[in-house]
Amino acid sequence: MSFEGRGAQRVEGENLLAFRVLDNEDQVIKEGIVKTLDISRTGIAIEATTSMEAGQKVELTIGFGDDVVKARGSVQNTKEIGDKKYQIGIQFDFLSEDDLSKIGMAYPSVLK
Repeated sequence: MSFEGRGAQRVEGENLLAFRVLDNEDQVIKEGIVKTLDISRTGIAIEATTSMEAGQKVELTIGFGDDVVKARGSVQNTKEIGDKKYQIGIQFDFLSEDDLSKIGMAYPSVLK
């Protein structure tokens, strides 16, 4: 599964991810737990049972083994892939170097 226009190398991987979609006043309007499809140093693709709109702000908490990575991002695109099933591309707006290193420990090619 892929979207057009990706600039960074993506690595396929399934991890649990908790998300919170925020409105313009940073109030939570939607939240849930989904699985990741792939990840790179610049973003992540998830599979969800609810759609998200391009431009929406999202807070992410991703589990990588014993490590947890927190990030903020923006929805770039949404593609319906089945009945109430969506592939959503999220670009990271903030990911600390420490959290990028944690991702790199699970998926070394992300750091290349």
